[in-house]
Amino acid sequence: MSIEEFKFSTKTILIEKKEDISSSYKIKAYNTKLKFMEERKIPQKPINDVLNELFLKNNYISNNTKNSISKIIYSQKTRILILITNSGKDIIINRDRLVRDFGWFFFIQKSEKKEKVSKEKKSKRREEKKKEITIQKENYQFKDLVISVKEKENMRSLYHTKEYRHYLKIIKSQNITQVPAKEVLDDFFNKDKLVPIEEKKGIRKIIYYQKEKVIVIKSLIGDEMYENLENLVKKYGWYFYITGVPVGDSELCIAIDKIEKRFNENYFTNISLISEEGNSKDIRVTIYPIVLKPNHNSHILGLGKLNILLDCGLSPEKTEKETEEIKEEQEVQEEKDVEEREEKEIIDEEVTEGDLRYIEEYLQTLPQLIIEEEKTRNDEVIEKTEVISSGTIPQNPKIDAIFVSHSHWDHIGGLKEIIKLYPDIPILSSHITMDLFLLRDSKFLKQENHEEIEEEEYQNIIKNVIYVENGTKIEFKEKDCFLSFFHAGHMPGALMMLAKVNNFRLLYTGDYTYNDITPFAGTKRYLEQISRPIDYLLIDGTSAREDFGNISDQFHSLILFLEQKAEYGDNSLIGADPSSLAISFMLTFWRYFRKLQLRRDYKNRPNIYVDMMVRKNIQVINHRYEYIHGPISRLIRDKANPFNSIKFRWFDHDSLDFLRKKNNIIISHPPDLSYGLIRKIINSVGRNPHNFIFLAGSIHESPGLELVEGAEEIEFSETWKMPFRALLLNTFAPNIKIKLHADKNQLREMIKALDPKEVCFFHQSAKKLIDVVEYIKELGVEKVSLPKKRQLSILN
Repeated sequence: MSIEEFKFSTKTILIEKKEDISSSYKIKAYNTKLKFMEERKIPQKPINDVLNELFLKNNYISNNTKNSISKIIYSQKTRILILITNSGKDIIINRDRLVRDFGWFFFIQKSEKKEKVSKEKKSKRREEKKKEITIQKENYQFKDLVISVKEKENMRSLYHTKEYRHYLKIIKSQNITQVPAKEVLDDFFNKDKLVPIEEKKGIRKIIYYQKEKVIVIKSLIGDEMYENLENLVKKYGWYFYITGVPVGDSELCIAIDKIEKRFNENYFTNISLISEEGNSKDIRVTIYPIVLKPNHNSHILGLGKLNILLDCGLSPEKTEKETEEIKEEQEVQEEKDVEEREEKEIIDEEVTEGDLRYIEEYLQTLPQLIIEEEKTRNDEVIEKTEVISSGTIPQNPKIDAIFVSHSHWDHIGGLKEIIKLYPDIPILSSHITMDLFLLRDSKFLKQENHEEIEEEEYQNIIKNVIYVENGTKIEFKEKDCFLSFFHAGHMPGALMMLAKVNNFRLLYTGDYTYNDITPFAGTKRYLEQISRPIDYLLIDGTSAREDFGNISDQFHSLILFLEQKAEYGDNSLIGADPSSLAISFMLTFWRYFRKLQLRRDYKNRPNIYVDMMVRKNIQVINHRYEYIHGPISRLIRDKANPFNSIKFRWFDHDSLDFLRKKNNIIISHPPDLSYGLIRKIINSVGRNPHNFIFLAGSIHESPGLELVEGAEEIEFSETWKMPFRALLLNTFAPNIKIKLHADKNQLREMIKALDPKEVCFFHQSAKKLIDVVEYIKELGVEKVSLPKKRQLSILN
């Protein structure tokens, strides 16, 4: 062992050399990276070169991180560099890149001294922190309303806001008498004229803390209460903390959890990928794209004799009426050029018959498909009898499982019909994916009784589900053959699937986002869990040729417009689809304006109105928060749930009175204004030149399509037209794009992190991906391909 010093900036870093390193540092990630370095023959740079380049030349590790490093321990033999620092996040995020650049594994260890102090502080805080205690409970009768009232001690830190301290100072400095709590309630509900009766009727729960002089009001609305907060404080000697009513758990989730499952999590353990005469070392991996349209997606993954359907965004057979409507649409499109018709997906006779028939076609022709592909690969004639007798061709193939990556229609739309055709197929899906699918697709919300799922076809779907989440591993009978699942970003519940067969690894991303989008995490921090190398990466190409820029900058630019409108009391409409994007908007806006209020005493904080369908989605998230990846999960767990804010208001067809009020942000769907409540809303908001509108997400239909192309009039129907005068951000600042798909920049980071040998795109037309293919090749990928519809490819 030897100890040296390295000088960086104004500090001296101790460098300690060891012959070997404790096994505690040889974690799974280290073993994976060591194998990667050996397979790719990445040279191990001398330690002095590593230090000089890392500290003096490297530009992707921040100076703050470099300055935080107090000591480095290294072992030439094991290729490990241990960095002692309390700010090592930067290193962990860029670990793959550091491995490639230096040929060393970078391990982060916190400073023992600081860690000890931190633990002591935490322990002391825990001791000092007293548990909140309920002293008494009672009900208060107001009109026809029964309000729950609780007295508690040891007020939660959540209520110790800057605003609270401000008003407590007023109470103390002006010697304001604290009126007894029961007298406050009697006077407030029966005599006080500051707050209108309708607002008082919105109150559902009251908690008060005698010692801290705080009354917590949980209400559906509280505009006038907040407007008159100072008057209420001076009148009663209490600070009123005004918050919303909890969104609650999801009745749908509760009903789903009651359904008994057909398959347990060990179902596949005794299932073999090969026939009796087959060889476990020669398991064939194949891929067969069924549909390749931007709004449909489905592949069949062959693992030996097993066939797994990767998503089921398939069109069912059309009815006669639907076929007639399609023909009429086709006639309208006849005059448009061929490329535009392809992009708009004019539905021909093939599509009217539906896509599901291609599954059966695949199963019936699979032996021949394999033979033909083998001929193409080997460039020689192979006798059919010889191939079949070898035991490598599946006999009587069937669909053995369905993997549903997430709940968007273009990935799950055909599930109901598939289960009708094949009622005993296991479905691999996350909890939230199934919840959101039934929420949108079933008639549960229209049921009179919400205690159970009444529709038998949806009961059958849930019975077949084997739930998988981030980190789940499903093993087969053959050793070293398994499926594993990883968080995909994009939306709650979305998963990627890794299929490993011996030494071959295929990763199917589904739709993904690499970057975090408030409040949901992207794939960025989860890619480290995926074993390497990736031999075949089947990746979403929806927005692969677009450049969205920095997502934080995009949100910030949007918020600046919203803040300007809030200053003048104007209304803003955000057309957002899907619901997860609407949730991202509402929480981002809420957090920004709340910070303004708390830090700068901002007086124009807008109410945020969101449609009821989004609220149902939020209830699912609230119920399944342990399966959510991102900060929202921790907030819900710690009972600091932002969804409960009084600034969030929920509306439906019968509650649009707020459109007559000022200073609101309204979030509804769909962004192309093609149906639903948003038509009524834009009919009001869109007429005023002072109002602001942003249509986010995919816009494929009228009248939204015409609007973003510069139309000055909206035509909903022959008898319903309106002039459009509001500021449309899509045309005023077309560079602002916020979507839940990965753009070119996020694609690049995925490729760098996963380092795949072959990349294949789906979810976008080949014409739009030609430039992207060349771009990926420039990143060093050996092979980049575009899938061919209903053509089998052997991958290993």
